[in-house]
Amino acid sequence: MKNTLYGQKGHAHTVAFKNYLKMAEIPFTYKDVVVDAEARKHTKELYAGMLKFPTLFVDDEVYLIPTTDEFNKIMKELI
Repeated sequence: MKNTLYGQKGHAHTVAFKNYLKMAEIPFTYKDVVVDAEARKHTKELYAGMLKFPTLFVDDEVYLIPTTDEFNKIMKELI
């Protein structure tokens, strides 16, 4: 299973999602959309030219700006 999280350093939901993934020992790749030009470009493609985050990728599924409840539901399915 491949998990990727796009976010921004210090952003509340990004930090919370990263911490959850780490604590649950769910392997993931983190990409900061401010630092990573490729992630920033991909994010803008997903959000019609806007830079929004967090974005969660689980295999072929893309979750655009998941709420905390949505994120928790996705994580329950992964564990």
